[in-house]
Amino acid sequence: MRRLNFHNDGEEHNFWQNYTDLMSGFLIVFIIASLVAYSSYKIYVDLYHEKGITEANINDIIINADLYEKIRQFQDAQKSLNSQYFRYNEEYKRFECKIDVQFTANDFENIRPEYIEDLKNAGVELDSILTKFTETTGVMFKVIVEGRLANDLKNGGANWVTPESNPKAWKAAMENSYKRALTVVELWRSNGILSNLLYNDPAKSAAKVNTSHNYTGELFVSGSGFGGQHRYKFSPQDPEGENRNKTFIIQIIPYINF
Repeated sequence: MRRLNFHNDGEEHNFWQNYTDLMSGFLIVFIIASLVAYSSYKIYVDLYHEKGITEANINDIIINADLYEKIRQFQDAQKSLNSQYFRYNEEYKRFECKIDVQFTANDFENIRPEYIEDLKNAGVELDSILTKFTETTGVMFKVIVEGRLANDLKNGGANWVTPESNPKAWKAAMENSYKRALTVVELWRSNGILSNLLYNDPAKSAAKVNTSHNYTGELFVSGSGFGGQHRYKFSPQDPEGENRNKTFIIQIIPYINF
């Protein structure tokens, strides 16, 4: 290699010497960056090992991360379920129908006419919400329509029914509260509402379910009789509290189709 002459100052320039100095500088920068990166990497590796994360179960971690993302998407979107007919019960972590439907005492198979139109509208809204969530997030639902009965408050509650005090009446209450919930579901079914939900009574509804649809979840009818959580309770401020349990609630439980 020729030496390059700089005629202006009379100095000679050694190309390879400057090239070597430049590469040495790059090498030093690379070593420093590698040490910094390794230090950060080691912190995460140690953290993973402390949590039991190794090469053997890393695939499970990736799957769980995807699952978490689906759950997070639902949590971000669930606010829209608080609507005209539904609300989220923070205490029991469930969605419930806001329509205060009251049944006539000892009538378990008829809905009062003044509630029918609102119940239809609530069913249509629920159908739309579930379909939207399933299509956009992959979240599916178990919808539980739960009928309830009210204990007799006459004579200071002397006839209050419990499984121990009156097993026969308690069992009958379970059956009658189921009938109460079934009237709501049949109202929706007869109006083509929630047709994409699997119904756990094939004898009654198999002919109505279009199996070509992608189901948005499952529909269950249940009765809790005189039991069930989050019941209205008698109090001096609400003397009719127990009587208001002549109703039903709707629980909407999300689960991940993963």
